[in-house]
Amino acid sequence: MTRIIADISVSLDGFVTGPGLGSDNGLGTGGEALHTWTFVTTGLADAVTVARERAEAASSGSGRDLDVVLMGGGATVGSALDAGLIDTLSLHLAPVVLGAGTPLFTGKAPHTLVQRSVITTTTATHLTYDVLPGGVIR
Repeated sequence: MTRIIADISVSLDGFVTGPGLGSDNGLGTGGEALHTWTFVTTGLADAVTVARERAEAASSGSGRDLDVVLMGGGATVGSALDAGLIDTLSLHLAPVVLGAGTPLFTGKAPHTLVQRSVITTTTATHLTYDVLPGGVIR
């Protein structure tokens, strides 16, 4: 059976951020305490490194490979892509033209993608690519 899983940190009194939430205080006052169990605050590269190390440690104990899934908005995923931190890129191409917004590909670094799969539906085309390191062109 397919499960839909909601995964979120919450305080004992039921809050997911502290008071005083704002654009310069994304978790609110004291909200960082909600994430001290897997949360890395020293940057995206460090967060990916820690996640990879923990997945590899868990993999060796279980005897099966575990992946790390990077989730976030376009700026987060684009930054990780530009930094060479992504091995596989899964895109869900929607048939809509927005005209403006946050770009995924910023042009800051070259990327070479090797297509692994394409699944088309009436509402999206689901594309999976391997990301070659260093923008290597084959």
